[in-house]
Amino acid sequence: MANKQYGGWYWQPDQNKALRWWGTDSAGKDIYTSGDEPGKQQSVSNLSSGLGDVGSGSYMGYDLGTLSTKIQDTRTQLQNLSGELDGFQTRRYDEEYSKAGLNKTKDEIAALDASIASEKNVRDESVSKVRKNPGYSAATITGETGEVQRLAGSKINNLIEERNAKAQTYNATLGEITQKVAMEAQGKEAKLNNLRYDLQYFGGLLDSYSKTRSAELSATKEEERWEKEFELKLYGAQTDRMRAGSDGGGTYAKQQVKDAFGNVVGFFDATSGKTTLYQEASQQPQTTTVNEGDLRTEIRNAWKTGLTADQLKTNLSNVTTDKGKNASQVIDEEWQLKTQPGVMGFLRRLFTPGV
Repeated sequence: MANKQYGGWYWQPDQNKALRWWGTDSAGKDIYTSGDEPGKQQSVSNLSSGLGDVGSGSYMGYDLGTLSTKIQDTRTQLQNLSGELDGFQTRRYDEEYSKAGLNKTKDEIAALDASIASEKNVRDESVSKVRKNPGYSAATITGETGEVQRLAGSKINNLIEERNAKAQTYNATLGEITQKVAMEAQGKEAKLNNLRYDLQYFGGLLDSYSKTRSAELSATKEEERWEKEFELKLYGAQTDRMRAGSDGGGTYAKQQVKDAFGNVVGFFDATSGKTTLYQEASQQPQTTTVNEGDLRTEIRNAWKTGLTADQLKTNLSNVTTDKGKNASQVIDEEWQLKTQPGVMGFLRRLFTPGV
């Protein structure tokens, strides 16, 4: 599990397609999907087509330079958006608060609260003076205090109604601003998560590219080393035979020359240093059995030299594989892999080295 890249694409032979890996469930079973992470929003970028649209004629179906640019651009966007989200809600709240004029409304509410308190003090002082007047009778005091309270109460109630109306408007506008800023922040958080998924996905592709390229280079170096050793051994064998022939004054048998599949196609004369190829094929051609993996490698190398499927079928008409297939069947399968269109063809070639 540790070798898998989170969000990376992996070929599933039993389903004949590539799926994305998202870790394991509680039972330890791998979690794969054909696209998005389970329960997560899809990335803003269109990842469904892989990197099939970034160029043609490049290694493994995509261009390394373009992939690197995409990674750098995504990382830059991620850093910029992360910085923008730092204190975002506070800044936007202050902007909308000021734009709606809520500072003024809040001051007006405070002024009305002060007026209400002042009117209540005036009322209470007036009632107290009336009650303390020694010249007033009980009936006069009752009448005077009732009139003071009626007039003051009417004015105070008007101020309270005005204050409550402004407070209601203030609270409603404040709620709208809070909701608006929260939704904007959620949208930016979602975009930030999408950029993170993009960066993981592109990083997975780059990791797959690096591993495949490294394996290919190692295989190429090993093949070159083997070829050099083979040439040296062949040259040494030929030199030894020539020396043996000249020292003994006798003759020796000519060496057979075989093709890649073991068929004798001519002979090498060490004395003259010439190779003679047979012009006519045998009347009863032999059937040659080869390893299927080696045959597929030869076929893929032949594509690079410009040979067509029909030409290969003619050249390998007498070849069968160790798995019971004839060469024509293998050539048809490789040709289908090479020319299969769409995302599936891209993914099959992506995970098949040498195509």
